[in-house]
Amino acid sequence: METLSVSDLLSSIWGIALVALFFGGSIFVHELGHFLAARRRGLKVERFSIGFGPKIFGWTGQDGVDYRVSLIPLGGYVALPQLAEMEGVEGTSETGAEELPAISYADKMIVSVMGAVFNVIFAFLLSCILWFTGTPVAEGSLSTVIGYVPETVITGSGHLAELGLGRTEPGPAHLAGLKAGDRVIAVDGQTVTTFNQVQEAIMLGNRRDAAGQPVATLTLAPLPHESTPREVEVHPTRAVLNRRSGDQVRIIGIQPASQVVLGEPVPGSPAATAGMRRGDRVLSVDGRAIGNFSEFREVLRRGGSTARRIELEREGTGLVTVMVTPAVAPTVNPVGLLEYKDGDLLRTIVLVPSTRDIVTPAGTAPRDRLMVLGVSPDDPALSETLRIGTAVDKVDGLELSAVRTLEDMEKAAGGVAHDLTVFWTRAEGDAGHVVLHQALFRRPPPVEHAQIGAAFLNRTELAHLAPWETCAGIIASTFRTLQRLVDRDSDIEVKQLASVISISKTYYNLSEDIRRVIWFTVLININLAILNLLPIPVLDGGHMLIATIQRLTGNALGGKVIVIMQYAFMGLLLSFMAYVMLHDVRRCSGDSEQQLKQQLLERHVYRPAQFAPRK
Repeated sequence: METLSVSDLLSSIWGIALVALFFGGSIFVHELGHFLAARRRGLKVERFSIGFGPKIFGWTGQDGVDYRVSLIPLGGYVALPQLAEMEGVEGTSETGAEELPAISYADKMIVSVMGAVFNVIFAFLLSCILWFTGTPVAEGSLSTVIGYVPETVITGSGHLAELGLGRTEPGPAHLAGLKAGDRVIAVDGQTVTTFNQVQEAIMLGNRRDAAGQPVATLTLAPLPHESTPREVEVHPTRAVLNRRSGDQVRIIGIQPASQVVLGEPVPGSPAATAGMRRGDRVLSVDGRAIGNFSEFREVLRRGGSTARRIELEREGTGLVTVMVTPAVAPTVNPVGLLEYKDGDLLRTIVLVPSTRDIVTPAGTAPRDRLMVLGVSPDDPALSETLRIGTAVDKVDGLELSAVRTLEDMEKAAGGVAHDLTVFWTRAEGDAGHVVLHQALFRRPPPVEHAQIGAAFLNRTELAHLAPWETCAGIIASTFRTLQRLVDRDSDIEVKQLASVISISKTYYNLSEDIRRVIWFTVLININLAILNLLPIPVLDGGHMLIATIQRLTGNALGGKVIVIMQYAFMGLLLSFMAYVMLHDVRRCSGDSEQQLKQQLLERHVYRPAQFAPRK
């Protein structure tokens, strides 16, 4: 078991504090808008609550208002009995609306809209901060120039791609003829100015061809010898983002143009032997211009141990040309592949040896074991039984055999395809067995790649956008997303929406850089403003809709009708939120599974490059 370090503990506390400060603060700002507007317009305020449901703690102010923090952290409310009958949401009112003076239509509209107005003002002020400090973004994100167009893209089981088991498809952009250096100026007629906008426009695309398959039209800036922009039709594929939640998005397989800057070469490596240095920028390999680190790595891999002429730009020296002969060496440690038939489909379980430090139950002696790293393609029927981290203890071959190593598994499996009973255990104490039909165990050949022994420096850029640009961009993106949710031709689904779980997790993940936290808070506030103004009873927009209907019909909607509507829509809203949260829980489970898989890969599968020391 790994212990939590002091730095990890402090990081967790810091992350939680940011969630409370910025996400809780965004809800507070929204409710403060209603509160101040109600006070200004002379309305009675009974309660100011952050959260719904039972009271956790609070106090009664000298103004007679019940200020509280409530149990369910899904928003907040200001209890205004003159504004709307909200007993189903806010609890019983001490003073009935009929006992208070009626308020005007203007009062209702102003008080209802001011929550969203305060969120927008708060977002604008935070955007002003980012205007001066800049928002860190990945290098190449601030332009729409394509740096690399891979021939294949990973659409599933991405963590197993290094073992040759990830689901890959031909790159849509490569098939469409897109090239490095092309500059995208529009996607489906929508102007784009950053690479993130290009990817978002493709992801939110809703166009399909005659066969019902996704299609997108990219408008490219004219090349030097051209006079007019050209249009390229691309057929995006769908990439699975999360196995548990089933989230998938459209991608076409392009990467932004970025500088390839080397880190410190490993002593004795081909890069060190050739005289390459930290900070060298790679310009070309054998005359081929390099526009992205993925392209550089792929070019080296394909060339094997052939000597390569690499042109560099070195600070203080200028252009430097070096000859480098990459070393071809294994990049992963030995693993085992247990193949079995699932109907007509052949699935593969990846087994990793020597994982005692993770799977050994507390209080038992450590021992070598084989652990399940993943199944490719994913097997829904065995997703829980043989999930990542499950240890294989025994195999029912010719006889019941203890399994500790790949050699043990090879002997126990027998070398011929047959129905195999696999006995499994987990660190939590669970145990069981499963029968795999026509199973065959094999040990794949080593995965080898050409390497020069130098990593790449991660570089970022600072986006200094004017606050109105930041807010306008998020507003436009939010409305496009809402439109795609109800568009049957898009691949965006309601279950992909984020609940308070994902929001809190995102805050935690961004907690290392306060500028990213501030940007995310801008996003949250604008989303709160827009969503609360939707014309749905219970929400602020619903209050405005009901007030408008009453004004136009002469109060035809009676109090009982409004109460029934509030209860009905509150039930629908809670059901909707429960649905989103359910998928959010699955998404978090899938994220944790991917993190564990990456941890196991780094700890037990990936082999660090080793080079002979220089003589």
